[in-house]
Amino acid sequence: MAGSTAFAALRSEIAKIPVIDCHEHLPNEAERLRQPVDFFTLFSHYCEGDLVAAGATPEAMERFRDPNTAAAAKWAIFAPFHASIADGSYARCAHLAIRRFYKMDPPASAADAETLTERLRAANKPGLYRRVLKEACGIVTSLNNTGVGADAEFFLPVRGADALAAADPLPGRRALEKEVGRDLPTLARYVQGACDAIEADLRRGLKGLKFLAAYWRPVDFADVAEADAARAFDRVFAAAKEDRPPPLDAVRPLQDYLTHRLVALAGDLGLTAVFHTGLQAGNGGNMDTTRPERLTSLFGRHPKTRFDVFHCGLPWIEEAGILAKYFTNVWVDFAWVHAISPEMAARALRTYVDMVPRNKVLGFGGDYLVVEKVYGHLELARDNIARALADRMADGALTEDHALAWARAILHDNPIAAYRLDIKPLG
Repeated sequence: MAGSTAFAALRSEIAKIPVIDCHEHLPNEAERLRQPVDFFTLFSHYCEGDLVAAGATPEAMERFRDPNTAAAAKWAIFAPFHASIADGSYARCAHLAIRRFYKMDPPASAADAETLTERLRAANKPGLYRRVLKEACGIVTSLNNTGVGADAEFFLPVRGADALAAADPLPGRRALEKEVGRDLPTLARYVQGACDAIEADLRRGLKGLKFLAAYWRPVDFADVAEADAARAFDRVFAAAKEDRPPPLDAVRPLQDYLTHRLVALAGDLGLTAVFHTGLQAGNGGNMDTTRPERLTSLFGRHPKTRFDVFHCGLPWIEEAGILAKYFTNVWVDFAWVHAISPEMAARALRTYVDMVPRNKVLGFGGDYLVVEKVYGHLELARDNIARALADRMADGALTEDHALAWARAILHDNPIAAYRLDIKPLG
């Protein structure tokens, strides 16, 4: 096979591969069905960043999100911004979902917006998630970042770890004390409380701990001595008792220490430690904090722990690949990446074929709040994977059998190994 013929054949076979989705933020279906929906539902979440970048004001964004604004009135404000973002891959995920589930082209008029709103509301009923995730997407299960309590038919839980790692110290401590039912006045008791909470979640199916620290601090975590961390803990919470901001020279050492302890605990319990790297959602982020290379302070220190490096470190996709090449316990993950830039996603996979062992790449995570958009993202992902692998066949790096082996590994088998899932590999 060569060129477009290879792409078409691969794309057809990839569509048949059952998918393990490595990352979602989806509410349970019952919660989704309680939410008011209209045409803008399909342009929420990541599209909002593009809308703001295109010039949508805070007032306009408030109108878009307002469930009480009529669809036609909302469309009048939305239309020029939609024209500016319509060719981007965030909007493309929405457009693919509209065509598949609502049997119409993307809205081009107020009447279209009203029709799409009516169809969304009619479809917002029990069975929605099965129609999207199982029937349309062929997703076996999704690692869902909403924690335990996620619907087991569709999700396996991942817990956000930042509150435990003192991202916002006083509210985080109060929430943990409430969760475990006791006061946690010292560092030692706090750490034991965090362990108890995570072990309780493990008994309810927990598969990973996710860290979002890259959104507010660099992700290089110093190996802080326990005594120094205990002093930092006391200083942070002494300030909180006096309603003073916590001292910055104490917060970071405390976060460093707790992150190391939580990562070590993940290794002891068989959980995967998940780290955001690269591009930040929304607008105006400071990406200096997010380079994946900064995480090497954790990888070598905790060889028992499996690490999932999210978003291929985009734009540092080669850097993230090198980490998966260097470290036995590191996987590089395409969660969100196919929706950010199909071109960069395909380039990353072409590069990883050369650079990274085939069993160290995780191929898809929808990373969405809106279930229909998972389908659109997965369609982009299947296109990107087929294109990248066809390109490597064309230049002689892969045979057809090896290209399909890559597709099966990254979409299904590798997540089983990275998260120790009780699912039979395709082989």
